[in-house]
Amino acid sequence: MNFKKVLSDYVFNPNYYRYINLIIFIIYFIPSGLNIENIPMKISFVWGLLLLAYDLLTERKMFKQPYWIVLFLLSVSYLLSVVTNYPHQFPDTIINWGYLLISVFIFYVFDPKKKSRNINKHIQILNDILIYMTMVLGTVAIVMFIFNISYRVPAGLGTFTLRQGFIGSRLFGLYTSPNIGSMFGYVSVILMLVNNHLKRGDWKNFQNLYIFNGVIQYLFFILSKSRGTQITIFGFGIMLIIIATVLRISKDKKLWSSVKTWGLGTGVALLVFFSVNNTVEEGLSYIPSIVDVVQYEVADQFGGRDENNENSDLESDKEDREIPSFSRIELRPEEEGSELSSGRVTIWMAGLQLLKQKPLFGVADTDIYRGIETTTQIDESELSDIDIAELKRASGNMHNTYVAVLAKSGIIGFLLLTTFVLLILKDNIIYLLSDNFNIKSPDSQIYVIILVFLLSLFVNDAVENHLIMNNRDVISLIFWTYLGYLNFIRGSLKEKKVE
Repeated sequence: MNFKKVLSDYVFNPNYYRYINLIIFIIYFIPSGLNIENIPMKISFVWGLLLLAYDLLTERKMFKQPYWIVLFLLSVSYLLSVVTNYPHQFPDTIINWGYLLISVFIFYVFDPKKKSRNINKHIQILNDILIYMTMVLGTVAIVMFIFNISYRVPAGLGTFTLRQGFIGSRLFGLYTSPNIGSMFGYVSVILMLVNNHLKRGDWKNFQNLYIFNGVIQYLFFILSKSRGTQITIFGFGIMLIIIATVLRISKDKKLWSSVKTWGLGTGVALLVFFSVNNTVEEGLSYIPSIVDVVQYEVADQFGGRDENNENSDLESDKEDREIPSFSRIELRPEEEGSELSSGRVTIWMAGLQLLKQKPLFGVADTDIYRGIETTTQIDESELSDIDIAELKRASGNMHNTYVAVLAKSGIIGFLLLTTFVLLILKDNIIYLLSDNFNIKSPDSQIYVIILVFLLSLFVNDAVENHLIMNNRDVISLIFWTYLGYLNFIRGSLKEKKVE
């Protein structure tokens, strides 16, 4: 194998780049890792820029994707945001631009000339990386809950700490937040459905480890109390009902049959899912106390006597300890639902205040207080005390992709991105209503599941910022990869290729 082929097949292979970045990005969301991903992350960033240059000089696959020109204009628009805000927040702004290019011109790109078998194999590997990593992290998190383990780790420059384990009546596990862990679990479940189809031809046919992961992610979802994930799942169900019902009506012309099959079926499934949650939560709330009682009894039986079976000093120590009893722990934190209330709204309003000062191209980076005090980039006198406090608290995270895109790239960037999304959505709607699409086909069913999954992420991004304008994000990587993959499989199904 010559050097040029090694470069082409491995170093400049976007599939391997996706694998490595997915691993790095997941570790990035694990504070207990103590920034071990820092150097690999920088290397992968440079690797991504080299991959972009290689594709530009060779095959130019980036220019063969649907509506690449809109993404190109978006990247130019955001570069103008960086330039018009220079030198403020530089070099962070140019790094933001680099990650934007990587998302839209590497993760999104699939070679239309490749065989479906080859592409599907790489998608399976990518899926399994996320599935098994979240399974391990989720299992560790459940163990931390069972034994009521919690601690804090330093973050940033050591100026603050991040919670780990079960703390504040919510399960963080090893993730930066319960919301992150819960969303990773949701994504992993969807990717299991895709792999079921790719590996066994039936998205409902689970292998044992996948079933185990599904149980783990469900328990994490219950214990995380993530309202963001709840509305995402609810959005997935509602959109699935609407799309599947419309498809059945358009194909079979039978309204009631379609509503009964998909509407009632999915509706009942959602109702049962959310109704059972409270019962499961109630049962889980007693587990830590049960473990405490068992540990106490074991210590009483085996830890209170010496080798000669005589009373030791441990007996008196045991008597001084509080005797545990069966009781439930609180699983309803005081800030429950804050991610959907004023805790988010004030951040969004502050972000929109930045847009008012830089309406066309935005501020390029919303962490304007990164240097403790803001600069002449904006007129601070036009910000209220609440705006200033929220911008400092948010540290650049707008907790809303729509606000983030507006604040960072301005109205121009927002309109370009909206245009791209609407064009992609139009193509998918036309395909779903075409004669090439058959809802009874397993290939078509998984296509709908992937499409609805991607749409559900837009629901989540009403309270979080994952899909774009957020660096080193696992969900962003999956979103852009699957958006490109959806284009690829649509083309494959249209041509009805037989591998």
